Amino acid sequence: MRVRILDEAERLFAARGYRGVSFRELGRAVGVRPFTIQHHFGSKLGLYSTVLSRWDGEVRGLVVGALGAAPPDDAAALIERVMDELFEFLLAHRDWVSLNARAALGEGLPRGVEFEDHSWVRFLDNVTRSDAFATAGFDLRLLLITVEGILNNLVLSGARYHELFGCDLDDPKLRSQVKNHLKRVLLRLWLPGEARRPAAPPSRPRRFR
Repeated sequence: MRVRILDEAERLFAARGYRGVSFRELGRAVGVRPFTIQHHFGSKLGLYSTVLSRWDGEVRGLVVGALGAAPPDDAAALIERVMDELFEFLLAHRDWVSLNARAALGEGLPRGVEFEDHSWVRFLDNVTRSDAFATAGFDLRLLLITVEGILNNLVLSGARYHELFGCDLDDPKLRSQVKNHLKRVLLRLWLPGEARRPAAPPSRPRRFR
């Protein structure tokens, strides 16, 4: 029951924001009485906060696992690994990405209520920094917050993908192309002397069928 409530709350809060969702409406969507939701989460703010932090542990595990799996002396491999893990995770949780984007803008919350940043960037204080990044001379925090901004925009830009490519990131070919493009961009941005793949020649956007 708790998972069903969280699933539906995540979807509704992402689409309508904090003020656009009531316990009564959420209860109807889940098939329970509003009291049941209150029993599990205490209040609407409690539910909202729980949904915001719902996937924090998984994201932290992905970041830590990606950093631990790549060769410790290969910053390029670390960048690629982080990109692979986070891209797929955020794409699979688009409602959560949208909700966190709303929360970061302070949308519609009661006056005086502020939520801690629940994005995966805040976990960096608990992640041991790689010697590879230190040797490369840049801050892992800046890399990950850059990746976060890029990924959030790409994950939430479904209409733009349809306009340019005729499909969105649910299409495997487009998803693979976008992911590889992002890796090239990040490698050239952060490790210009170590980019593994040559930049692809400019071309017109390709429509996928």
